[in-house]
Amino acid sequence: MKKIWVIVIALALILSACTSKGNKGNELSPNSEGKESTEGNNESDTKNPDSGNKSIKVLLSHAEAEYAKTVKVDDLYIKELNKLSGYNLSFDFLGHSDYDQQLSLRFVSGELADLVRTPSIDSTIHKDAVEQGIFKELGSLIDQYGPNLKKRIPETAWNSPRVQKDGKIYGIPVLVGTANDRIGFIRQDWLDKLNLKQPETIDEWLNYFEQVKVQDVNGNGDPDDEYGYTMFEGVGWSSMFFGSFGVDPGTWHMQDGKLIPDMISPKMKEAIAFYRMLYEKGYVNRDLFTKKEADFRADIYNGKSGSFAAAVYQYTPDFSAANAPKKFVNEPDKVKISMVAPPAGPKGERGLGPVSDGIYFVWVIPETVKNPEEIIKYLDWAWSAPEADKFFAYGIEGSNYTEESGELKYDVSAPVNADKNAFQMFQLSINPREIGFNNDLVLKTLPESEKIIAGYKLSADIAMPHDSLYMPPLVTFQNNPEISTWGTMFVEMFSKIMTGSQPIDAFDKFVADWNKRGGDKAIDEATQWYNAFHK
Repeated sequence: MKKIWVIVIALALILSACTSKGNKGNELSPNSEGKESTEGNNESDTKNPDSGNKSIKVLLSHAEAEYAKTVKVDDLYIKELNKLSGYNLSFDFLGHSDYDQQLSLRFVSGELADLVRTPSIDSTIHKDAVEQGIFKELGSLIDQYGPNLKKRIPETAWNSPRVQKDGKIYGIPVLVGTANDRIGFIRQDWLDKLNLKQPETIDEWLNYFEQVKVQDVNGNGDPDDEYGYTMFEGVGWSSMFFGSFGVDPGTWHMQDGKLIPDMISPKMKEAIAFYRMLYEKGYVNRDLFTKKEADFRADIYNGKSGSFAAAVYQYTPDFSAANAPKKFVNEPDKVKISMVAPPAGPKGERGLGPVSDGIYFVWVIPETVKNPEEIIKYLDWAWSAPEADKFFAYGIEGSNYTEESGELKYDVSAPVNADKNAFQMFQLSINPREIGFNNDLVLKTLPESEKIIAGYKLSADIAMPHDSLYMPPLVTFQNNPEISTWGTMFVEMFSKIMTGSQPIDAFDKFVADWNKRGGDKAIDEATQWYNAFHK
């Protein structure tokens, strides 16, 4: 639950062989003897002389998945994936909150892998990597060895500048599975206790917040330790109410022939005034700008949060009827969480999360890799083989699920799947194609499948349309990252106005300063892109 903030590091992109050794992350690969393998792509590797080197090292984030963070040597899921695919896969799990920094250092040292997770081929983590020939161009390899990639991955993802540049493909998208997965979560048991319906309008939300503030809804005897809405640092994952005013800090809209970022729109000033009111009335936690994600989660589990923004796929492991009692400390047996839309604003607008290209992250293959065709073949298998479909949905047959006479039985709440959220290992952590939580095969087996499917439908309905889909990173923002959307300049202004250290009219000064510090150039650059892209 975080938006990745790119920290620009001057990169000395000195690539050595992808198998260089040194400081390792949580790198695991069970070989046929069940021992840890640290072998990479060596010319001397002759395990499969007829089909090329089938060892593939994967560098990625553990994505805060509990199982992946503590995965052991000789892991049964990696062994099963290797057996099913015929490849010798090893996984180097780095941290999630600091993945950008760690990946930057890997590019500096040249200690990469054969398959590398990155937000985009143009990410400032590895600035100008495409231009410098760091990433392998993949178009012809995909055409020859990965026909199912083009069939199964939608064109909207392939068209994204996160994947291609100048008409050439340098990355392979890993999908979110929906154009938007953002949703509001609310304590349904608190609504029931207060005899309130699910709020739809701003007034109904504010009434709920007021009742949470004055009533001891968590039942611990302290009426002052609950908040109607909980936020944490970065704000990106806490942006549930911007859409009620028709804006999102990360998107742009055409106005009078120019592409203008929402963060300087007059509507944004109205949205910030609303957040300020939430803060002044005590409806939101006062430590939101310093609260870490782990502490944010702790507040939820300790019964301090009446509502928050998250992703639909987080419902099952954290908030479902089966798993919530295991997570929540305060009244665990009474917890009931519902998924809801943000309120309709003064002009009837509402939304949470912009329409996206549907990409979770992007795989890149360094130019130095010696067996790129085998990596493409592996990904093609992952996207097309029936055994891959079952594995990435249900895990290991006979352990995570059973199948008899054509009837498949999979219980996500069974200990083998639920302990340390083990299901995340095969559905997310080592799944090279998508966030598997919202795969159709998975959804239809979940105990609350109708509720979750409805949550995805709602998240799609409230996705906010905008005019900046596919817009590549702006050079102006790369040179002046502080003025970028969700940049430090915006967040600092937002925090100061929201907490009352500056008046609401400080927004107007922010807009003027933003334009002077390069914003005008950013608008010109964005407008030129828009006109060229949509001609």
